[in-house]
Amino acid sequence: MKHCGKDCSSKIFGEIMKIAIFSKLTLKEDEIKAIIDADVFPPIKRGDLLSPGMNKYDVIGIIDGVFLQNTAVGHREILYRLKEGKVIFGAGSMGALRASELDVYSMIGVGEVYKLYKEGAIVDDDEVAVTFDDDFNQISFSLVSFRFMVKNAVEKGLISKEEGDLLIKIAKSLYYPLRTFKNVLDKTDFSEEKKEKLLKFFESEEDIKRKDAFEMLYRIKDFVEKSN
Repeated sequence: MKHCGKDCSSKIFGEIMKIAIFSKLTLKEDEIKAIIDADVFPPIKRGDLLSPGMNKYDVIGIIDGVFLQNTAVGHREILYRLKEGKVIFGAGSMGALRASELDVYSMIGVGEVYKLYKEGAIVDDDEVAVTFDDDFNQISFSLVSFRFMVKNAVEKGLISKEEGDLLIKIAKSLYYPLRTFKNVLDKTDFSEEKKEKLLKFFESEEDIKRKDAFEMLYRIKDFVEKSN
């Protein structure tokens, strides 16, 4: 794919279009900047969009966010910025969840996770929730990502459909900070050889949230270029 970089800068009424991306977890800053010229912020939390520092941005992309009840980005602050005329995209994690709830107000949802929420195939916030360390390295996996990984494992013949359903059931039963591949596999009666094989498979699988996040960046890139 062609990278865009600073050539993607557009203009609105003679001024350069400014882009803000909330991530650093699903996608690292260098991965984002390789595609679009944007300022990159950590996972979004309540109040971030109302910060005066957000006033200068024309396009906002939300990927990651904090999920604790009192600190998650609120619907009202997204609506406030939408009413101002800012273009807000969402994908991958918190972005996909909020976009599925606010696309009727012009927030733009992108990717498979967004579609699953929109269609009602998944409904819980913890489908996309993960824990991470101070350097934004992911510690636990997201349930929605695991669903895709298990589906691929079934299709490749590594496990049966029934075994796949069991893995999802186990993962769902765990509090989201405890959702690691090892914790899930340890709760099965699979042989040690099978557990090791599945562990390696899951660790090598592409995260659907990353795929969706990249898709969102290219959607933003396309939007900005067409706004020239």
